[in-house]
Amino acid sequence: MEFCYHSSMFAPLQMFIAVFFIGLLCRASGWLGKRHAERLAALVFTINLPVTILVSLDRITFSTSAWKLPLAACMVTGSMLLCSWLVARLLRLSRPTQGGFLLGTGCINSVYFAYPVILATLGEQGLARAILFDLGQTTLTLTVIYGLALGHGKKASPPQSAMVRFFSSPPLWALCGSLTLGLLGLHLPTWLREGLTPVHLTTTPLASLVLGLSISFSVVRRTLALALLGVLLRMGGGLFLGFGAAFLLGLTGMERAIVVLVAAMPSAVTAVIFATDTGLDEDLVTSTVALSLCLGVALLPWLPRLTLLLLR
Repeated sequence: MEFCYHSSMFAPLQMFIAVFFIGLLCRASGWLGKRHAERLAALVFTINLPVTILVSLDRITFSTSAWKLPLAACMVTGSMLLCSWLVARLLRLSRPTQGGFLLGTGCINSVYFAYPVILATLGEQGLARAILFDLGQTTLTLTVIYGLALGHGKKASPPQSAMVRFFSSPPLWALCGSLTLGLLGLHLPTWLREGLTPVHLTTTPLASLVLGLSISFSVVRRTLALALLGVLLRMGGGLFLGFGAAFLLGLTGMERAIVVLVAAMPSAVTAVIFATDTGLDEDLVTSTVALSLCLGVALLPWLPRLTLLLLR
């Protein structure tokens, strides 16, 4: 599949950066806080993201290698967790800190970073494939990674909660519905697609606003060195593992670009939620997420060029 790159694609990226910094300034000034970020994130996760999945997957034809994308995500995340565990053992970290380190490096920021970036650089065809990649990542996040958090944390939490979160997830239902329609050769009615499109178009700006509102720099100083190591593993190591998974699975073109780009994305805010829920080192996780997001935003202007190289 060929990809035609135009300079107009810089506009969505510029909007993404601008809205991100608006959220960052609102959080720093005290106008909006963590509570607002959580409410907005819930709105995006419950409404906007499922709509985006439905619109993006509708009328999209996947190649016969589409099944490799979730497998690639499992390969990347599984390898990352193993590497992070070895590093944490080498550093002799306490169990709560070790668990926080695993969360910060293992959780990929798909919803609030990868999706807007992929949508801006590769369009809906790319986003549809990113969603399939995220199917494997989400499965491991809500099962294996959450289980690791429970095993390293100080708080007791029902193991069934991870599966409940997974099976009650609106994006998962939207994904299953879209894939079912595709297998049956059906599509959304034109009137429904047109009605959902305006909501779909608000996903990117709202997600970037959530990013800005989620960052707090007050807890970064204490854990700076270890958090930077976590960022290096998450993004630098993720980039390397993404190339490795794409090579082993024989992926080319857009599918290779998706695997490499998403594998190198910043840490997910989900890691902070898990850390709080299970009693891990929340300061370390928050610092890792914040620093990785800032680095990710700084690298945004170079992502279109990297994407073009990966598409060749």
